[in-house]
Amino acid sequence: MSYDISIADEEFNYTYNVSGMWYDCFPEKGIREFYGMTGGESIPVLRKLRDHMEDNRDRLIEMEPDNGWGSFEGALGFVNRLIGAAFACPASTWEGD
Repeated sequence: MSYDISIADEEFNYTYNVSGMWYDCFPEKGIREFYGMTGGESIPVLRKLRDHMEDNRDRLIEMEPDNGWGSFEGALGFVNRLIGAAFACPASTWEGD
């Protein structure tokens, strides 16, 4: 199972196995916190998630899945790619699974 997220013509996919890392920052929605926002609106939300992950690195690494599908570094890189897309598409709306 994975998250399928898009904005404009950009499509992203990452494993659900790291969802606990994202719910750690946004307990109600996890990575879905920014769904329905424009790219511009989502930048502060995605930066908050990135900063939370960086500030809690050691604890979140302990959440890495035992099955090897997903990692802290991969999840953080994924968030950074989403931030880049938000800057590239400020007026477009995020959609997701």
